[in-house]
Amino acid sequence: MFKGLLRILGRSRGGVSAAAKRAAQAGAVRATAGTAQAEISETARDVEKSVFFKSFPRPRIIALRASDVDHDVAKAYASKARKFFSHPVNLFGQDTVFYEESEGEYIESIYGNEEMASAVASDEPAEAFATSDEKLATIDEEDRYYVGTLTRMRHTTNNNTATYFLWLLPIAFILGFAPFYAAFIEHARGNEVFAGFQIFRDQWMLISLAGPILAMGFASFSYFVSYKNQQIRNAQNFNGYIETRLNRINTIRADALKEAANAEKEKTNEAEVLSSAVDWMLCYHWMIWRSFLNEHGIRNILFQIRRNTDLYKWGGLAILITSGAVFSGAAFLFSLEVHEALTISAAAAAWFMVLPYFYIFHVCIDPAKLVERKMYASEWARFHTSGIDKGLEDQIRRDKGEILHYRNRLKNESF
Repeated sequence: MFKGLLRILGRSRGGVSAAAKRAAQAGAVRATAGTAQAEISETARDVEKSVFFKSFPRPRIIALRASDVDHDVAKAYASKARKFFSHPVNLFGQDTVFYEESEGEYIESIYGNEEMASAVASDEPAEAFATSDEKLATIDEEDRYYVGTLTRMRHTTNNNTATYFLWLLPIAFILGFAPFYAAFIEHARGNEVFAGFQIFRDQWMLISLAGPILAMGFASFSYFVSYKNQQIRNAQNFNGYIETRLNRINTIRADALKEAANAEKEKTNEAEVLSSAVDWMLCYHWMIWRSFLNEHGIRNILFQIRRNTDLYKWGGLAILITSGAVFSGAAFLFSLEVHEALTISAAAAAWFMVLPYFYIFHVCIDPAKLVERKMYASEWARFHTSGIDKGLEDQIRRDKGEILHYRNRLKNESF
């Protein structure tokens, strides 16, 4: 379990796992490509980037528009559909204890990530992309790029949360308590009589209270102004990318169904009609499953963001409790009276245990919601709202209706 927790925590700090490598690849900008191979939109300028937290500028959309899809493109999508329908589910030999990683690897294997790294981070020169049709190159890249974008969003979000709860918050509380602790020790070692709250008549004790006040101010400002706003901006940029991508997939799906239904109107040769209809219908089905898999990818990273957020919150509290224990233990090393050591220990317990628990779990109630609330899924062209069943039903009714029409016509002509 300990190794597993280290693995999770290490992932947010830029680990060297395969997923982290893919995220790093997807984050690299190919300055020489100059086309759709760049990770960040050329117009993206994250001028509000905060000091401590990472930004996630809106990614460039590497996905074909419906107007770009002709029969050759539909044929390429049909090939992907055939590969998907013949792709086995990996039931055995899982090499990870985390279900979401196993599910993510399966989705990536469907997209072909095990065969070729993302072209965004490829070492191939830009001229390599000019040797093949640009549309087909985009088809080969768009889903792998999408996976890399999901991974980078997850890493950015988790990194920001870890930075706040595992670094900024503990440092603020430790530095805020240190002046008060030092003033109390100095006061007690001066052989002055301990008289409860009357110790604050000592000017240094009174001044030392500025430490806790500044610590709480810094912690609150960092969360509600810096961290919160950065996470919201990142989520909005990610939401815009997802919305555009799903809309394009849905539009291609609708057009593919129309092309499949009208194949005989565009061509007269029977073989060409059948080939065109099959390609467009497989393209239609691949768009359906792309939408489904895309949503599963989003669901996957949101689960990991929520899980890691909870771990970081508890991890931050554990660091603070440990710090409080260190301050309390050190109090007995300064030759204080027992009641004086117990007093500063009680203050340390209140500062490092009671107050952080209330702050982390009742003030910073649900940091993961900062991301989820900016995912306007109701505005997306989602799998369950795309009317897929209606499209299939209309296609079957049309085909069967024509068959019945000609069969009845032949029956009537035979009499």
